[in-house]
Amino acid sequence: MEHNHPITDRPVRIPPVIWILGSGLAIALAAIFIFNVPLSTVGYYALFALFLGGHFFMHAAHGGHAGHGQRPRSTTNVDGPASAAQSSKDEHAGHSGGCH
Repeated sequence: MEHNHPITDRPVRIPPVIWILGSGLAIALAAIFIFNVPLSTVGYYALFALFLGGHFFMHAAHGGHAGHGQRPRSTTNVDGPASAAQSSKDEHAGHSGGCH
């Protein structure tokens, strides 16, 4: 009896986050053991890199600020459709200026 094993031509791919974390660990170890940088200094830079990286991942889906859960405003008032001048004036009235 023969066993058919599926053969894939696709090589195993390593996710980019693994490459980033691995290179960061290698840089940290090189700084500590080769360049004699204090562990606390490496820790501060690692914490800063974590915060910066987390900020980029947190805002990755906010490219156009379209998905904030804000409902589109109606441009109709009692007299009928609002004018273009009124619409552009009130366009950013409810926006606080930041992502949050």
